[in-house]
Amino acid sequence: MNPAFWSAIKAFSEKLSKEDDFFVVSHHDADGISSCAITVDLLRRLGKKADYMCIKQLDSITISKVKEKGDKCLVFTDFGSGQLPIIEENGIKRFFIIDHHPPEREHERQINPHYYGYDGGLDVSGAGMAYLVAKSLGIESMVHMAVVGAVGDMQDSNGRLHSINRIILEDGVRNGLVKFKHDIRLFGRQSRPLSHMITYSSEPVLPGLTGNPTAASQFLESLGIELKNSDGSWKTYVDLSWAERKKLTSALYIHLLDCNTPEFIIQGMVGEVYTLLQEERKSELRDAKEFATVLNACGRQEQPDLGVKVCLGDRGEAWVRARSILERHRQMLREGIELLSGSGVKSLGNVYYFDAGESISENIIGVIAGMAYGARIIPPDKPVLAFATDKDDPNLLKVSARANWGLVRQGIHLGKAMKEESKLLGGEGGGHDIAAGARIPKEKRDEFLVAVDRAFKAQLDKPV
Repeated sequence: MNPAFWSAIKAFSEKLSKEDDFFVVSHHDADGISSCAITVDLLRRLGKKADYMCIKQLDSITISKVKEKGDKCLVFTDFGSGQLPIIEENGIKRFFIIDHHPPEREHERQINPHYYGYDGGLDVSGAGMAYLVAKSLGIESMVHMAVVGAVGDMQDSNGRLHSINRIILEDGVRNGLVKFKHDIRLFGRQSRPLSHMITYSSEPVLPGLTGNPTAASQFLESLGIELKNSDGSWKTYVDLSWAERKKLTSALYIHLLDCNTPEFIIQGMVGEVYTLLQEERKSELRDAKEFATVLNACGRQEQPDLGVKVCLGDRGEAWVRARSILERHRQMLREGIELLSGSGVKSLGNVYYFDAGESISENIIGVIAGMAYGARIIPPDKPVLAFATDKDDPNLLKVSARANWGLVRQGIHLGKAMKEESKLLGGEGGGHDIAAGARIPKEKRDEFLVAVDRAFKAQLDKPV
């Protein structure tokens, strides 16, 4: 790690540790919830008062909720760097920012990797930044949640964590909280019956198997893999022997090749998987990817505080409620994908788009857009913009932008386009190269589409 970066983290942490009576404000996705939990755990271990809330965005409207906390010392995690002007314009004096998104400008009470040559979209997540602050104060107990945050922020999308995320992963291994290995990365390795893992696979979609439970079961049986264990329980992927895992992975690889699946999609099926060793085997919390999905479900279903409690170790009422929310979230995603499959997407020269209106909740529209790549509803050759009505203000549209690593390598940076083009139209936006968002006036939608299409063309035409 850059020595100057580590020195800056330690200086920041020292200032933080001298304050008290904290209120942590964070984003409501998996990375934000993880960031919040790591920070709250740190502050409480330091003997500080610390409460929290997670919100969907920090803007000129939601900042009023934050101001209600009076004279508490505010800690913004997983956002704040791009909203520094809003914080200052609202007269907030006692605050700290722990973020990994592109910053507006430097500030003595902000720590951000971009100033030290690191990419916050790939090298370290918001949770990773929160963990580094805790680590600099001698506390590494929540390192596993930094891994969950990074996975939830798709920073392992190229098959593994690297850079600062790699250092954090090694800390997790050293502390006996995390292990990793090269294996199949289908969702549900720990918690889903093997046939369900195949049936509900969306990253990648398995043609002829995804959505077809009979075909999925027959596919497994043709490989000589039993669907149940000797005690009658449904077999999961982690129940398989190493030879069976290798056989299944090879068969799926050949199946995808036979179906003319693009090579980059096939390659993404296998990579590093991260196991949280203190969690119960076969629980959704045992696998970092599944844990992140639980947190995303809590956030998207407007119960992010439950996610924070689960991160902080509540395996009682909070976990029971979170599992229920996860099932509701999955149902909404299935319905959203079915709706999009029926309606399809529209296309401009350099972008696909669809407007769900009120048919798909703004809370999950970005997830649907990302899943649509895997489901082949959207080809991988252009980014996609998804629009949904803002539930708090029907005059606004929530915009979620998604790309893939192939497009990013060609020069696409969604966050820059969202920020620049929304600002010109009286909206707000930003984010990473591969995933970003904005809010714009509803009547400006078509104008925004044309502007973003033009911006993407300019990014692609610029030498990488």
